[in-house]
Parts: sequence; C-alpha cells; structure tokens
Amino acid sequence: MKEISAGDAFSKLKPELVVFVISIDKNQKPSGLVAARFLKCSRNPPLIAVSIGKESNTHNLITTSKEFVVAVANQDLLPYIEVFGRESGSEIDKFEKTKIEKLPAKHIKSPLLKKASINFECKLEKEIDMGSSTLFLGKVLASHINEGKKMLFNYGKGYGEYIFKEL
Repeated sequence: MKEISAGDAFSKLKPELVVFVISIDKNQKPSGLVAARFLKCSRNPPLIAVSIGKESNTHNLITTSKEFVVAVANQDLLPYIEVFGRESGSEIDKFEKTKIEKLPAKHIKSPLLKKASINFECKLEKEIDMGSSTLFLGKVLASHINEGKKMLFNYGKGYGEYIFKEL
C-alpha cells in the first residue's frame, strides 16, 4: 500500500450524502449551508451529528440558537447547492436569493426545507471541538419525510464539475 496524506484519503471517501444544515439568528432569520460531514449516532436517544467549519455563519447560528435542521437533499434541491455551498450567510440572505421553499418545524424555530427527502429537527446536545470545525451533536425531536423521494449523493469532481446522483 502507498501512504498518502489524510486530506487526500478523505477526498476518496465518495459518495457523500448531501445535506443542508439550517439554523436561525437572534431575529429568527434562517440561513444555512451544504455539508458533507453528517453522521447518525444513536437510535435511542435519537442523535445525529454534523461537522461545521468554525469560520462559517451557520456555525455561529447553531452555537447561539442551540438548534438546527438537517435536510437530506434530492434532485429538487440541486439548484440551491451552489448558493448554500459557496456563499456566506453573513453576506447574503440565502433564502431570499434562492427563494427555496421552507416549512415551519414542529418543535424548533429553524425551518424545514419543503422539498427535502428527510428533515430532522434537532436540539443541540453537545459541541465537540474538532480543530478547524465543531462537531454539533443534536437530539432529533422530530423527523419528516417526503415519501418516494430519493437522496442526493456527491461523487466528487469529474472534468472540473461536481457529480451528483440520486440513489
């Protein structure tokens, strides 16, 4: 076997499930990002985790609001990945710019994404420092599904473009 850097090895871990992570600011205005680091942690109690870079606006929102939504993407959400994945919510209103459809959550103030395959409403349970990012552990208060919707996966780059496929 050939030894490579951890970063190079991480880039080989494809496909990755595409999720949006949404939270709110002190005025209840939502923002979010697209994340690749999502983990199911426990069924009882139901816990999931997302790893978010410390420099991101969404990191600050989750730290302040103590809540977040994880919305599992599908083909319907593909047009929004560019804005939610590359632009900063501290500089633009991603929801206003994209007109992405949202729904009220049942237990928290952060909104659900209407067209997501699955939405998880989460209350922040724990923050774990991971160096350049924080692992946010959330207790799932409610889960919502769009029956029949597939899930979107990132297969990495091909010819300079990201390759997304539904499974």
